[in-house]
Amino acid sequence: MNKVKKVKENKYSSGLAIILNKKILLGHCTGRKINTGFGIPKGEIDKNESKIEAAIRETKEEFGLLVQENLIDTKEYEFKVKTSSYNKTVYYYVLKINSVSEIGLAKNYVPKNQLQIEEVDSAEFMNKELALKCITKSQIPLIENLIKINLL
Repeated sequence: MNKVKKVKENKYSSGLAIILNKKILLGHCTGRKINTGFGIPKGEIDKNESKIEAAIRETKEEFGLLVQENLIDTKEYEFKVKTSSYNKTVYYYVLKINSVSEIGLAKNYVPKNQLQIEEVDSAEFMNKELALKCITKSQIPLIENLIKINLL
């Protein structure tokens, strides 16, 4: 009896790692455990959209932050996510800021009324130790890379 191997779907997402004083802005995914399930704003790349445009759009949709493309480092990073039904490549870019005012914030967190509550119920800056504890497992390589390149 021959087993038919199911072909996994390939998915592509793009996101933005916003860094302030060696801390990263992470959002908590709605419905996940309170001290886990955090991640960067990211999502699928729409047709006729560049990866960096998708990262900017997702940041606006999920965190309510309008980020200017010219402030983002154009170096592209990526990590892979594998599940039983798909393989995903997540591309991400880094935006290093000196003040939260550069992204339209007054404090080191995103006010709830700015968040896309269906997807994200809180967002705050975290140091590397807290980020490693709280981030969703699939995004640990992102945090490890940011530590390696001395941004966290």
